[in-house]
Amino acid sequence: MNYYLKTEIKLLFRKKVYLVLSILLPLAFYLLFTSILDLPEAAKKPFYKEYMYSMTAFSLTSFCLMQFPIDLINDKTTGWYKNLMRTPLQAYQYYMVKIFKMMFQFILAIVLIFIVAHVMKGVTMSTYDWILSGFVLWIGASTFLTVGVLLSQLNEIQKASSIGNILYLGLAILGGLWFPVSQFPEWMRKIAYITPTYHLKQIAYDIGKGDVLNCVSLFVLLIYSILFLIAALIIQKRRDVDI
Repeated sequence: MNYYLKTEIKLLFRKKVYLVLSILLPLAFYLLFTSILDLPEAAKKPFYKEYMYSMTAFSLTSFCLMQFPIDLINDKTTGWYKNLMRTPLQAYQYYMVKIFKMMFQFILAIVLIFIVAHVMKGVTMSTYDWILSGFVLWIGASTFLTVGVLLSQLNEIQKASSIGNILYLGLAILGGLWFPVSQFPEWMRKIAYITPTYHLKQIAYDIGKGDVLNCVSLFVLLIYSILFLIAALIIQKRRDVDI
């Protein structure tokens, strides 16, 4: 398992298109919107911090909804998964390695976006708040991996990519990652408050503001994670029965 994990990490840096895009695109949005918006001086710092969390969540969901399912499907369609199962590697170890690889990328995205926000936009917090909010984002984003597992049941890269892209952009907009929920009309706010992306950002942003852990947001993320995982398992079970 350790050798396979090292192999996956090496492949990640050799084929780093998704890694670069998933981090650079949110970074570009962050620098663009924090530069072009004409805000009162008192509102700049809070907005820079909130938007830092928004774009970090935007980056992390990209890994889960775009890269993760495509990675799983590609392994199956190329026969790589079957070849791995002929080795001592177990199925659960295969998925653990894939999850570890995603979470390693989460760390890279969180650290880079946090550094840019601090250096270029003057976002400041205590060391404790930086670490804790980053950790909460890291753990919270892992709940989105079950969405990737569900998308991988499509077994077609084009379909998974198309649906994943729609979910990625749709949840970002509706969840208030591009524009603050406070600027939404009332009916859109109601939608935002039930999206997992809103709660992923909110759980970290609350800590960044010095508040306690948002247990409601954590609960919502866990519920979504369980529901998507159950749906994926049901689809897989039905497929196995048909075969």
